[in-house]
Amino acid sequence: MRNVIWLLLLAIVAVVAASLLGSNDNLVTLYWAPWRVDLSFNLFMVILVGLCLVLNALIQAVGLLIGLPRRAREWRVSRRDRIAQGALREALSQYFGGRYGRAHKAAQRAVAIQADTPELRQDAEFTVLGHLLAAGSLHRLQDRTRRDEQLAQALDLARRNTAARPAEEGARLLAAEWALDDRDAARTLELLSQLPPGVSRRTQALRLKLKAARLAQEPLEALKTARLLAKHQGFSPAAAQG
Repeated sequence: MRNVIWLLLLAIVAVVAASLLGSNDNLVTLYWAPWRVDLSFNLFMVILVGLCLVLNALIQAVGLLIGLPRRAREWRVSRRDRIAQGALREALSQYFGGRYGRAHKAAQRAVAIQADTPELRQDAEFTVLGHLLAAGSLHRLQDRTRRDEQLAQALDLARRNTAARPAEEGARLLAAEWALDDRDAARTLELLSQLPPGVSRRTQALRLKLKAARLAQEPLEALKTARLLAKHQGFSPAAAQG
């Protein structure tokens, strides 16, 4: 079907060209003292179309040449972005594989690449995730000082960028979980109390609150939290009944 359409278009073009260019009686005379050039109208039209095509090609070539630095800069930014994304994926795989030292280094490398590239700094969520991966790795390595530094950087950056709000909620939940791992029930409850109402009612937040209340020996608070968890189906039916 496509070939038939092309044949019809070619036939139409041939008919139009024959009707317009069939008679070659007209002349085009060009004067450039002391010279004079006489051309047939058909030849003049062919030369004119050819000049237009050559001029268009030259304009495109000049545009490509002028835009070469911009395209080179975009290529370099794209390449650095791919490297940063690869480092972040490597940090994730190393973290889940239990190689926390390598995960921390990969996450730091991803954050450093983004910080050195002005065009990538606006992606605040990427930087927050990099800091959280680094902090999580340091938590597993029991390096609490540097862990808290990475966590503080992630929270500060997420606070200043609305696009990174989900990452901020995850950072606060992780901070509460890490405080619970440190057996600091008061710190865990304090962090959980700072969560927005919608986040504090999530199952993970309620689980952490229940563990912190039991660790702090607050049975009434633990009972209230357990009832909320049962209501949100955070327990199996048998555990909820118990």
